[in-house]
Amino acid sequence: MNVIDLLKEKSDRLAKNRTEIMDLVNPQVRGYFIGAMNNARNNQWLSWVLDQTKFGVGTEAQNSDQAWPEKMGSDAQKMLQQLSAQMNQVTLVGEWLTVDQERIDRFADVTDDHQWIHTDVVRAKEHSPFGGTIAHGFLTLALIPKLIGAVNPEAPTYPGAKMVVNMGLNQVRYPYPVKTGSRLRASKKVIHVALVRRGLEVTEEITVEIEGCRRPACVAQTLMLLVF
Repeated sequence: MNVIDLLKEKSDRLAKNRTEIMDLVNPQVRGYFIGAMNNARNNQWLSWVLDQTKFGVGTEAQNSDQAWPEKMGSDAQKMLQQLSAQMNQVTLVGEWLTVDQERIDRFADVTDDHQWIHTDVVRAKEHSPFGGTIAHGFLTLALIPKLIGAVNPEAPTYPGAKMVVNMGLNQVRYPYPVKTGSRLRASKKVIHVALVRRGLEVTEEITVEIEGCRRPACVAQTLMLLVF
C-alpha cells in the first residue's frame, strides 16, 4: 500500500468513526472544537470553504453525490459541455497591453519591491544585462486577468456562473523578462474541468506573449472555481 492509499484509508476510517473519536477527546478540547466549527458555519465565507473541503473535487465529488450532474442547472450543464468540447484548444487571444515605467513603479509601490532592476532607470541602463528596467515577474502574473479579459463586467468569461473564484496556480514560469515599454498579450486554453459540489473547477493554461519576441513572458496554469 502506497502513502496516498494509506492516508485515504485513515481519512475514511476517521470519517466513519468520527462520533466515537469525539467521545474519547478531552471534554474541554471537544467543546472548543465544536464551538469553532459552529462559528465557522455562521460565517458565510468560511462555511462555503468548509463545504468545498467536505465534498472534494473531480471524481471524488461525483462519487459523493452521484445525482449532482443531473441536478446541475442549465447554465452549468451548457458550460460543462462547452468547456469539454474546447479542451486543449486556444479559445482566446487578448488585446495588446503596454507595460510602461509608470505601471512598473506603481506596482513597486504597492508591493514595496523597489529593486533597482525594476525602478532605477539610470542604473539599469548602465549595469543591467537587459539594457534597462524590466517588469516584476509578479506584475506580469497579476496582469493575466486583464490580459484575458476576465475583469470586464460587460463580457463575463463564464456566462451564467454566479461567482468565479480564483483558487490559485498549479505552475508558473517566466521564460523571458519583460523590458519596460514592451507590449504583452495573452492566450488561453482550458486543460482540465472537474465537477465539484457547487459548480465546476476549471484549470486554464495562460501564455503571455511579448510582441516581437519568440519566447513568452509567462506561462501559468490557473485554477478557477465556477459557482452556479
